[in-house]
Amino acid sequence: MHSRFALLVTTVALAAQTTQQPVRSVTDPGVVTTRQSITPAGVPSVFQGRVYGVTFGSSSSEVWVLGASHVYRMDWKTNRVLERVAIQGAPGLQGIRYHEAGRRALVAAAVQPSRKVGLLSVGDGLAKPLAVNLGTQIAGALAIAGNTAVVPLIYNNQLAVVDLDAGTVKGTVPTGIAPFGAAGDKAGKVAYVTNWGGRAPLPNDLTAPTGYAKDADRVVVDSRGIAATGTVSRVDLSSFSVTHTIPVELHPTAILWDEPRHRLYVANGNKDSISVIDDRQNRVVQTISLQPFGVKVSGVAPTALAISPDGALLYTACGGINAIAVVNTAKGGVEGLIPTAWYPNGLAVSADGKYIAVSSLLGAGSGWREAPAKRYVHAYRGSVSVIDAPDAAQLASYFPAQKCQPNAEDF
Repeated sequence: MHSRFALLVTTVALAAQTTQQPVRSVTDPGVVTTRQSITPAGVPSVFQGRVYGVTFGSSSSEVWVLGASHVYRMDWKTNRVLERVAIQGAPGLQGIRYHEAGRRALVAAAVQPSRKVGLLSVGDGLAKPLAVNLGTQIAGALAIAGNTAVVPLIYNNQLAVVDLDAGTVKGTVPTGIAPFGAAGDKAGKVAYVTNWGGRAPLPNDLTAPTGYAKDADRVVVDSRGIAATGTVSRVDLSSFSVTHTIPVELHPTAILWDEPRHRLYVANGNKDSISVIDDRQNRVVQTISLQPFGVKVSGVAPTALAISPDGALLYTACGGINAIAVVNTAKGGVEGLIPTAWYPNGLAVSADGKYIAVSSLLGAGSGWREAPAKRYVHAYRGSVSVIDAPDAAQLASYFPAQKCQPNAEDF
C-alpha cells in the first residue's frame, strides 16, 4: 500500500554498520520494494541483518533483541548494548522470550549445520543449549507456561515441551499442519498453538502439497490451490494430548492469551482478522476485522500481538501496511495506527504498560555494501523501535483512522 509515511533520515558519517552496535540513524532511506515509504514512530535502533523478535527484560528500559546471528540485551533509552551473544543457528520468527524466573532470554533456533531445532538459554554473555534435537529445520514462536517452555516445530507438525528447571525435554505433542505461535497458562498446565496449514485433511478434501519433497505435507486447499483452513490446538501439558481443535480464519500466526479475562487472540495473517477465543468454551466468540482505512483492502497481514496490562487495548503488528493497529477489545474495532519500519514482526509491552517495543524484520530497507553506490537487495537492516503507549490524541496524530484512501493499484 502507498502510505503517507516518509522515513526520517539523519545524516551521519558514511560507514558500514557492524553487528557490534546498532545505530539510531541511517545514511539513506533504503530500498523498500513494495513502494512504501515509512516514518517509524518511537526511538529506533537499526541493526545489521534481519531482526526476528523483541521482548522486554527485567525492566521497562531493557529489551532483548533477536537478530540474524546475535542476541542483544540493550538499554534502549541510551542505545547501549549490555550484552551481545552469538547464536550458532537460524532463529525462528518471534523466537525469543524473557524468562523472568531465570533472568535470561530463551531463544528457539535451528542449530547449524545440523538444522536441528534447539532451545537456548542466553545470558551473562553466553548462549547455552538448554534442550537439543527438539525437531528439524525451523522453530516457531515459543511461549513460557509456568516452569515449562513450549516450542512449535513447524516442519515436524509438533509442539515440544521443555522443563525449564531441569533443562530436559518432557515430550512432544502432534498438532495441526505447520504449528507456528504458542501461548501457555501461568500454571503450566495448558498451551494453545496456531496451525498455519490448518487441520489434517479428510479423505474427500481437496489438497495440495506444501513442497516438492515426496513426503511433503498435504494441506486442505480451495479451488485456487490456496490453503482453506486455519486452526488452533489446545494442548494438555500433563497428558501430552490435543483436547480441542478450534477452527479460526486463514493462516493463523501469533496467539496471545489474556488469561485473567479468559480470552485468546489469534492473528489471521491471510484473512486480515483477529479471532477471539473464550478459553472456557474453547470456541471462537468474536472475529475482529482489521480494516483501518476508508475502503476495504487486502494485505493488512497481522503478524504479532501484545496487550495492555488492563486488557483494554490489543496491539497488532501489521506486516502488510508497516503499522501497529490499536484494537479496542471491548468494542472490537481499530482505534488507530502507529507507524513502524518495514514489516513489523514482533511486539512486546512493558510490564508497566508505558512502552511498546516492535521489531521489524527488514527495518530501514536494504542498504549498500562496500560503497554507497553499490546498493544490494540483501543488505538487510532490521530494526527495533520502542514507543510510548499513545493516548487518544497521540494515536490520532499518527494516522487518523478511516481517513486514508489507498491507491487501488497498490493492492
